[in-house]
Order: sequence, then C-alpha cells, then structure tokens
Amino acid sequence: MARENDIALPPELADRHAWDEAYRELREQVERNPRPPLPRSRTGPPPPAQPIPAEPVDPADPADPAEPVLPAEPVAPARPAMARVAGASLPGRRSLLAASALAAAAAGVGIPLWARRSGSPPAGSPATGPARPAGDDTYSPMGRLLSPPIRRNDPVWAVAIGGLRGEPLAVVGRGDGTVQLWNPVTGHARGGPIAGHDKPVYSIALQAPMAVSGSADGLLRVWNLAADRPTGIRLGDEITAGINGVALGVVDGRTVAVSAGDDHTVRIWDPAAPRRGGRILGRELDAQVKSVATGTLGGRPIAVSGGADGTVRLWDLAARRAVRLLGAHETTVGTVAVGGLPGRTVAVSGSEDGVVRLWDLSADGVAGTMLGDRIFNAVKTVAIGAVQGRTVAIAGADDGSIRIWDLATGRPYGAGLTGHATAAESLAIGRAAGRAIVVAGHWDGTIWTWSL
Repeated sequence: MARENDIALPPELADRHAWDEAYRELREQVERNPRPPLPRSRTGPPPPAQPIPAEPVDPADPADPAEPVLPAEPVAPARPAMARVAGASLPGRRSLLAASALAAAAAGVGIPLWARRSGSPPAGSPATGPARPAGDDTYSPMGRLLSPPIRRNDPVWAVAIGGLRGEPLAVVGRGDGTVQLWNPVTGHARGGPIAGHDKPVYSIALQAPMAVSGSADGLLRVWNLAADRPTGIRLGDEITAGINGVALGVVDGRTVAVSAGDDHTVRIWDPAAPRRGGRILGRELDAQVKSVATGTLGGRPIAVSGGADGTVRLWDLAARRAVRLLGAHETTVGTVAVGGLPGRTVAVSGSEDGVVRLWDLSADGVAGTMLGDRIFNAVKTVAIGAVQGRTVAIAGADDGSIRIWDLATGRPYGAGLTGHATAAESLAIGRAAGRAIVVAGHWDGTIWTWSL
C-alpha cells in the first residue's frame, strides 16, 4: 500500500518492535506536553430509516403451492438516497487504520501500537459507555476476564453460548482459524484451541452438541462438541469468497445452517448431509452479505440478513426466498440478531454508520427505529436476550463501549458493560445458574464475561 501511494517508509519501521518503540516515544511526548481537548461537534440524530419495497421473486424457483408462504416482495424501485450527517458514514476499521498509518509514516510520525491493531483506545484506557439510567441498578456492569490473549494480533471474532452435559458452554472463534470451548461460569477452558480453518473464524452458531463455524476461508465446518477432542467436518464445498456469518434454524423438523457470504449470497445448508452444498436463497444480491440471524415469524422459520450496501432483508427459509427489504442503514450492516417481544418478532441491526436499529418483523412497511443516539463509531456486534424478565439488545462498538437497551421501551438498560480495554468484536447472551450471562470476544484477543 505504501508503494501504491509513493510513500517511502523509514527502514526501521519494517520491524514491529520499532513501531512499538515509536509509539512509546510519541506517548511520552504527548504526556509531557498535553493539549486541551477540542470540542466535539455533534449533530442531531439521523432521520429514521425508510422502508424499501422488496425485490422480485425468481420465477424459476416457485414455492410449493400446497405450502403457505410469507408473501413475496414486489419489484423494488431505486433505493432513495439517505440523508447524511456529520460522522454518519464511517470507513471500515482496516481501511481507516491503513490510511492513517500511511499518512503518519509520510509525515515522519511514530504510529501507536494500539492504532495499528484496533479502532479502540489503548489497553488500560477506560471503555466509554452510556450514562446510567436511574432505577436500573440490578447488576454490576464490571466484567470478569475469562481469558487473556493467547497470542498477539489474534482477535476473538466469534462467540456463541449454550449448554452441554448440564454445564454452560461458550464456543469462541479466533483470527488464527481456531475454535475453543469454555465454561463461562467457572472460567475453565474445555481443552485448548482446535485448528479447523485456514483463515479467521468470523461466526459460530451453537445448538449443542453441534456447532457450525464460518470462516474467511469460504468454508463452513460442523463440530461434534460431545467428542473428547471435537473435530470439524467440512460442510459442502468451499464457496468463492469468505463467509461472514452463520446461524442455525429448523425447517420441516430438520436443523439447517444459514450463511452470509462475500459472494453476495445467503445460503441454506444441511449439517446432516455434509457432502451436500449450500443452496442459494432467492438470487445473488447486489452486494456482499455481512451478517445473518434466524428466528420464527408466525410459526415459520425466517432469517434476517445485513449487507455491505446497508440493506436489511427478511427471508422465508421454508420457501427459500426473500420476503421483503426491511430498510437500510447508510453503510455496511455487519451484525444482526432476531428475538421476540410479546406478540411480535423483532430484529436488531448494527452498522458501521454508528446506529443500532430495531425492526418489527410482524408489521408491514414499518421503518427501523433507532435505539439510543448515534455512537459515532462502527457497531461491531449485537445480541438479543432476556435479563431480569426484560428482552434486551446488547451492542458493542469500536469506541470500546457495550450498551444495553430494553427493547419493550427502547430506553437504555443499566450502565452498559465495562472492564474491558478494547472493542468487542462478538457478543452472545444466555442463561446460567438462574441469571443472564454475557460473553464477549475482543479485538485484543481477550474474552470477558458478565453476570446480569
């Protein structure tokens, strides 16, 4: 990248340790000559997302006429341009850091170690979070370190929670392509990291004793967690691009896996038939699919996906087709979750535009409503679960914060979650010992847990 931009890097910065030393020298200079903080401009909240009519149905793939299906969407008009506000469209972490590094090198400035690893504050800095609402003092926001990093530059990109043999279970996926099992209550690992993928594991779905992992290597693997040493069996053929998300659901009594891929597809797979490839739902889309989650709507299995173009879509898994385009963020939707409120099925999406949105899947033509204020940092991960009888959404952002909202009211719940030093790349919520438990994987390779 430096060569492409005609920038000559100092020879000493070819050594990683030299970068670390440059950062320490820069930090000492800043601490000796502090500057007053600049006022941070902020505009009001963005306008609500507009519902977008859905896309055409492929006539070559008709649904079974004997089977009731969710209505398929009509042809969609051109997507309307959405209003932009200051800080609305945030570049991806990798492109932003690369551009910053090149600019700093060209200016002869040392580059902080944390800046080349993350968009989050350096280790030891407090993670920012929302103000604490009154009356929500039912839990401690301070988390517990479940695992330190096992090696440098190895983020925990994926985490899932469930149970196995009567004990709580967390399964994590790392940047080095390994998966690992933990008891999130006792803090004990159930064995060491297990190799399975050649590239980072970006997503894990868990339905014990089975788990499915999806990776940037374009593969899904099915894991038998009941084995003394779990091994991953390849599911179908490698697709032509990375897999960003995977979720599990049930269609006609069979467990299925649903994947989101950089090949612009949402696919459905049969873990019980590992030699069979994944079937594309509907058609190839116009952009990479970055996230997917599953649930039920009116008793039918559904999926919700998020795209690199900011779109959020609803899918009917039984009919294997898109239902409708729910709406859009201003840029990439890297994380989605599906859950339930009384009489309603809802989804939550998080985007690099710094916005978390709530979508009512039971209502036609309803735009997503924004939860809280714009975060002004990319939202990396969301999860839906129950805490003290309330359905909540939890979101982790690149500023290091982990926020919680009560989905019935749309208001913040408690003071968020604290203790960690860098951004959460993955979140999962479940139950253990009668309480809600949250497990998060972080950019610095740590794993944290909270009891709510």
